[in-house]
Amino acid sequence: MTQNLSRRTALFGGALALGVPFLNTRFAIAQQAEAPAVVLPTFYDRMVGDLRVTAVLDGFFDLGRPLITNATAEQIDAGMANAYLAAGDQIRLPISVHLVHGADGITMIDAGSGNAFGPTAGRIAAALATMGISTDQITRIVLTHMHPDHIGGLLSAEGTAVFGAASLHVHETDLKFWTDEAIAASVPDDSKPFFALARGVSSAYGERLVPFVGAADLGGGLSTVEAFGHTPGHSAVRVSDGTDQLLVLGDAAAVAAVQFAHPDAGIAFDADGAQAAATRKAIFDMAAADRIAVAATHLPFPGVGHVEKTDSAYAWVPEHWQVM
Repeated sequence: MTQNLSRRTALFGGALALGVPFLNTRFAIAQQAEAPAVVLPTFYDRMVGDLRVTAVLDGFFDLGRPLITNATAEQIDAGMANAYLAAGDQIRLPISVHLVHGADGITMIDAGSGNAFGPTAGRIAAALATMGISTDQITRIVLTHMHPDHIGGLLSAEGTAVFGAASLHVHETDLKFWTDEAIAASVPDDSKPFFALARGVSSAYGERLVPFVGAADLGGGLSTVEAFGHTPGHSAVRVSDGTDQLLVLGDAAAVAAVQFAHPDAGIAFDADGAQAAATRKAIFDMAAADRIAVAATHLPFPGVGHVEKTDSAYAWVPEHWQVM
């Protein structure tokens, strides 16, 4: 266990040493992008059986190419070219949050970035307002993991809970890791805000924070799938109604242009790169074999589609747009 924690500590420090600045004094981990001059899309609805699921855009950030690990420059170049992306030092990634509209209220999967990523992100509360949804209408929040771009939106600038009526659910292993003061004390100074944010979330939500373990049935058509590697307790969330399913991957797949063709490729924020790659391939195999629709935080917005098995690896097939 000590060896694993040392590896994670090294990865946190190593990623930040690659030139990824904090955008403010708290939590940012990505390259700062300029604020857009146009209105961004806000949401995309689809049905899973009789459940309405909405992908909501929290914003975007630019991922520096040095943060893509276990992939050659030629593989990254080819992936960007095949995705018709301009060659460059960065890949622009969205930050998406997912809503599940159920009979007992609205469940939100992840919470966006809050103040962590500068002016191009942290828009979840405004996006919800555009949809006519107040933060108090969110009755449950399920976290795939506790990285800043997934939990930053849980707190106000003053550190109070943004979602005053919601229970908060996260894998017990992830919660223990990110709120462990001994681990936080052992990481480089630039990594400490990750842990401070997680402890702030834990404090602000108090008794409303409900850890889960294993493949947990959360009710209302939601269950969790252990998808460890990106973080110690990273989990996917399965939304199902009848025979219809949608698997929300969190960050099990983050860079569509590279990781489908080269699933061993990771990102520098993976706590255990080998485990993350094994998880990714297992999920891709399952999604392709069972024709399960998938969604993810950083896949090109709205980030919903299918995984296709190819002769050598996998391919990302965006969902055909439909009118509900």
